[in-house]
Order: sequence, then structure tokens, then C-alpha cells
Amino acid sequence: MKKLFTIVAVAAVALSATACSSLGGKKIDSLSYAVGADMGQSLVFGMKDLQLNQDVVVESLESFYKDGDILGEEIKETRAKIMEYQYTVFMPYMNAKRHNDYIQTDCPDTLPALPELFNETFTCEAVSKMIGMNMGAAIKSLQEEIVMADVLRAIEDVKALNAPEEADSLLRMTNEQIRNAFAQYGERQEAKAEAERQKLMKENAEASAKWLAEIEKQECVQKTESGILYRIDREGTDVKATEDTDVVLVNYEGKTSDGNVFDSSYERGEPISFPLNRVIKGWTEGMKLVGVGGQITLWIPSELAYGERGAGADIGPNQALEFKVELLEVNPAE
Repeated sequence: MKKLFTIVAVAAVALSATACSSLGGKKIDSLSYAVGADMGQSLVFGMKDLQLNQDVVVESLESFYKDGDILGEEIKETRAKIMEYQYTVFMPYMNAKRHNDYIQTDCPDTLPALPELFNETFTCEAVSKMIGMNMGAAIKSLQEEIVMADVLRAIEDVKALNAPEEADSLLRMTNEQIRNAFAQYGERQEAKAEAERQKLMKENAEASAKWLAEIEKQECVQKTESGILYRIDREGTDVKATEDTDVVLVNYEGKTSDGNVFDSSYERGEPISFPLNRVIKGWTEGMKLVGVGGQITLWIPSELAYGERGAGADIGPNQALEFKVELLEVNPAE
């Protein structure tokens, strides 16, 4: 039963290769057959206690793959309902079943009756349809061409098995072939992601260089030897941070070159304190350029910010950043 409610994550699991296999002269698409075999075994063996209507599952799977929207509200609501079913119906059933299985008795008829697996809200057909939709969405999320006929063929092949152990001898791909295909799919996805990352790194580096070049032309903007651009927006006192271990109290706002605010102490409603040796290099250097009570704008090249790795969803690799900072206090490290 372990696979029943992890099927949402099927698309994130390395599934299979697109190379072709054959049996009895019939060629099959390995990616598609492996997906079908994996889902078929979940359906036939992993979910056997559910007694789903397998025809409805397969019909719903095929229908969603053809016309469904993996980012749409329908699949979001379906997954929420699956979770509700899991916690309100399925888990109580399984807990009661485990309890009954644990009790040793010569009179099994005296054991408490198990809760029902279906009810007016979650009928057998409704749950079967939800599981099928979820499987269809998972397949559609793979971002590789799928031959649905081979997915369905694999599911039918699994239905003919009496036990999972028969898979190696009776399916058109052995478990080892499927595992190898899974790994190949994962490798292709990693290579694709890395190629996209390299492209983004190049685009961001070029855009950042162009942006900083334009900033450098602005009035009152100065440049440090390391490449930081800065402008003193409000003069402060003569008290400045001088050591990397100094602790500063600041209010600040951070933006990307397109004006997106990715961090702001103003939005949080309170300043923040930190030692200068625990922030990006551009801050460590830049905060020594303004006195207490002053305000400075920093434009920091990516190599002095978050570099090739970026930071979270808002800061991409090789992306230069802008910070507007008010220095409120400077204190030596304790």
C-alpha cells in the first residue's frame, strides 16, 4: 500500500528511457512501458486492498493525459481530495486492519468489523477516477514523449500477473531493465536541467554586465576596486564599520535588475542586525562606505553576491543586485 498516496510524486522519480525494447517482434517504447508497468503494479498489487474499479482508473488516466491541465484547478482539487480520503477513510481502515491482524484468535468472526473503504462522498468510482487522474497528471508531467498505447499495454500485462514476483518472466521488460531505464531518464533530465542552467547563467551574466555599465554612468555613482558600484544617498556620521567582525543594525531593501524586491526589512517592519563576516562579500565591503545615520545604494556584481548558484527562486545565477541600505548602528563583535 505504500505507493497509493505517493503517486503524486511519480513525475519527480526517474522513470525510463525512450529506447525501444521488443518482445515477440513487437517494438515498445521503453519509457512508456516502464511507466505503465510501475503504475500497473501500484494499481494491481500496491492498491489491492482498495478494490478499485481498475477500468475506471485506466479510463481516467488516459482521459486526463489527453485533455487535462497539470497546472489546472481540477488536478489541484483532486489531489486535495485524495489527501482527505487518505486521512479520513483509508488510514482508519488500515489502522483497524492492522489491529485485527495483530490479534491472535481462533474465532476471527469475533473481531471488530473493519470500517468501510468507501462512503457517499468517496465512492469506489469516485476514488478510482481520482487515482486515475493523478496518474495521468504524473505521466503528463514527465516532459518527454509518451506512447499511451504502451502505457496501457503494460498495465494490462501487469493485470495478468498473479504476484509481483512474476514480473521478470512475464512482462516485456524485466525489473532490472526498468530500473536501468529509470536511471537513464533521470540522467537525461539532469543533463537538460544543467543545459538550461548554463544558458541562464550566460544570459544573466550578460544582462548584469549591461545593467551595471548603465548604472556606472549615473551621476554620483562611484566604483570600488572590486567592482561594487555605490552612491551615498544621505551622509552619515564619521562612525563607520571598519572590521569584518563589526555588527551592524540596518534597514534595507534588495532588488534584482528588473526591479523585483526579493528582500526587505521595511516590509517586515523592523531592522536587522548581523556581523559583516556573515553576509555576501558585497555587503561586507559596501557597508564600510557609509557612516551611521547615512543611507547608501549598492549595486553588487554577482561574483560578490550569490555567484553562479543564485539564491532561492528570486535570485538567479550570475545575477547582479541592488541594495538600498540605512546604517542605524555599528558595534564591535562581542
